[in-house]
Amino acid sequence: MRYRAACFQIRSLAMHSSRKRNILIAVIIVVIVLALSIAHTLRKRTSVTVPASASASTPSSADESVIEFTPGDLSSLTRHTLSETLPLTGSLRAVTQAAVKAKVAGSALDVRAREGDTVKAGQILATIDARDYTARAEQSRGQMAAMAGQLDIAKQTLENNRVLVEKGFISKNAFDTAQSQYAIAAANLAAARAALASSNLSVADTVVRAPFGGQIASRSIEPGERVAVDSKLFDVVDLTQLELEAPVPVGEIGRVRIGQTVSIRFDGIDAPIAATVTRINPAAQPGSRSIMIYIQVPNPATTLRIGMFGTGSLTVGSTPNALVVPASSVRTDGPSHSVYAISGGKLVEVPVTTAATGEADGASWTQLVDPPLKEGQQVVKNNLGALRVGSVVRMTGQAAAAPAAGSAATAAATTQ
Repeated sequence: MRYRAACFQIRSLAMHSSRKRNILIAVIIVVIVLALSIAHTLRKRTSVTVPASASASTPSSADESVIEFTPGDLSSLTRHTLSETLPLTGSLRAVTQAAVKAKVAGSALDVRAREGDTVKAGQILATIDARDYTARAEQSRGQMAAMAGQLDIAKQTLENNRVLVEKGFISKNAFDTAQSQYAIAAANLAAARAALASSNLSVADTVVRAPFGGQIASRSIEPGERVAVDSKLFDVVDLTQLELEAPVPVGEIGRVRIGQTVSIRFDGIDAPIAATVTRINPAAQPGSRSIMIYIQVPNPATTLRIGMFGTGSLTVGSTPNALVVPASSVRTDGPSHSVYAISGGKLVEVPVTTAATGEADGASWTQLVDPPLKEGQQVVKNNLGALRVGSVVRMTGQAAAAPAAGSAATAAATTQ
C-alpha cells in the first residue's frame, strides 16, 4: 500500500510540472509574436511619408529631406495695382420711409392695402367715415353764406351813409358806426370761410393716401376699427434707394471720404453690388467708439430688402505697380514677416518688409518693400505650417508646368 501511494504522488507531480511547462512555453510564444509585430510596425512607419509641417519638428536624419509641392501651392513675385480696402459690415435700411397716420378720428370703412403691396404716390390706402365731417362742412358753408349776406348789407349801408354824410344829413359818428359794422361783417365772412376750409380739409383727410410710391411694410388697421387722431395706420417704404449703415473704427475714419466706392455682397444675391459713401456721422457711438457711415445702395429691381445683412470692402486708396505676393504667403512672427521661397531648387525662408494689403484681380495681395527677391521668383502661396528650410523642392502632378493659382495641396517632406 505504501508503494502504491508513493507511485501516485510521483505521477501527480509529473503531470503538474508538465502543465506548468506548457503554460510557460505558450507565454514565451505570445511574447515573441508581439515583439515581431511591433518591430514590423516600426519598420513600416519609418518608410511612410510625413507632412512637411511635422518634419520640421521631428529630429532630422543625416540624409537630405525632400518637400513636394503641386503647382497650386506656389505663386510668383509679381506686380499689381493694389487697391487698399477697408472691410465693412452692416444692415440695410430705407432712405425714404414714412409712417402713415390718421389725421382725423373715426371708423375705418375701407382698407385697400396690405403688407407687401406696391402703391403709387397719392393712391388710396383706406377711408374713414366722413359723415360727421361732411355735416360740419355743410354747416360752415351755410354760416359763410350768412356772413356773405351780412357783408353785402353792411356794404350797402356804408355806401348810403357816405352819401348822406357828404350832404350833411347824418353825423360823422353815424358814418363811422356803419364803417365799423362793415369791417365786422367782413371779418365774420373771413372766419366763416376759414371754418369751411378747415371742414373741407377734414373731409379730405378721411381718405388716407400714400405719401409716395413704394411698398407697404406694415398695416395696423382693419375695416370697422375706430382710429384716433395721430394713430399709425401703415408703414410705407421706398425700396428703390436703400442705404447700408456700417461702423468704422475711429482709427480708420480719416481714410473714409464721401463719394468713395464700396463693393457689397448680400446673402442670396450672386454678384456684388457697387455702392457709394454718401454720409458720415459726426459723432462716435458711445459703446463701440466707432463712427457710422452711410452707403447708398441702388436697388432698381427691388431685389434687396430692409434689414438684409451685407459685407463689403471700401476702397480707400490704391498703389500702382506694387511688387506683391499673395497675402497668404506672408508668415508673421511678432513684428517680423517672412516668406518661403524657392532658390536653387531648395526651400529658403526670406525675411521681408510688408506694406499695404489689398485686392487685385479678385485676390488678396501684400506689398513687399525692397524685398531680397527677384520679380517672378516662386514663393509658397499657401500656409502649410513650418517647413524644413534647405529641403529639396520637388513638383508633383504637373511637374513641368508653370505654377498656377489652383487648389492647395499638402506639402510633404520625406527622409531619404
